[in-house]
Amino acid sequence: MEQIHNKLLQSSQTYAKWHAHPKHRHVHWGTVIIVALFLTFLLIGGIKNWRSTLYDFVTIDFRPRSSVLTLDPQEKEIKVGETFAINILLDTKGEPVDGVDIYSLHYDPTILSVVDDSSGKSGVQITPGEIMPLNMTNSVDPKTGTIKFSAGAAGGTNYTGNGALATIHFKGVAKGSTYLKFDFKLGNTRDTNAAYGGRDQLANVVDGLYTVK
Repeated sequence: MEQIHNKLLQSSQTYAKWHAHPKHRHVHWGTVIIVALFLTFLLIGGIKNWRSTLYDFVTIDFRPRSSVLTLDPQEKEIKVGETFAINILLDTKGEPVDGVDIYSLHYDPTILSVVDDSSGKSGVQITPGEIMPLNMTNSVDPKTGTIKFSAGAAGGTNYTGNGALATIHFKGVAKGSTYLKFDFKLGNTRDTNAAYGGRDQLANVVDGLYTVK
C-alpha cells in the first residue's frame, strides 16, 4: 500500500494536492469506513441468500425412529399337540408407516410347527392383518423355522396406530422351549423394518419365548 501511495504522489498532482490538505486524513478514513460498510452489507446479503438457497434445496429429517414390532403373547406354555396364536403387533408411536418387512422370524421347528392358514395356496402361509392391505411376501420354511412376511399400505395412504400386522398359528410338536426371534439390527434396511417414504422407522422389536410341556 505504501508503494502505491508513493507512486500516486509522484505521478498525480491532484493526489499530491489532496494529500497535502490538512483534512485529508479525515476524508481518507471516511472513505475507508464507507467502503468497509459497503462490503459488509454485500457479505451479509450473500450469506442470507446462501442460507436461503441451502434451506430451499436441502431438507434433513432429524426425527428419531419410533415404530416397534412386538409379539403377543410374549410368553406362552402349551402341551404337545395344542395350537395357539401369536399376533405380530405394529405400534407406530404416533408416526406414519406405509410398509413393513419381516425378514425374518425364526423358531425351532423341532418344537413348534406353523399351521398353514391358506390351504388353497402352495406352501405354508400365516394370516395377514388388516392394517396393511397389500401383502407382498408371506412364506414359511418349516425345515429351517423361518417366517418371511411383508405388507404395505394402499397407494398414497399410510398407517398410524397400534394393530395386528399378521397372526401366526403354532402347534406344539415336542417338549422344549424356543424363542420366536426377529432378525433386526437398528438402521439395517435389509432385515426387519417399518418404513415411511422410504425411510426406516423401526426403533425396536420384542421377541417371544414359548414352551411346550
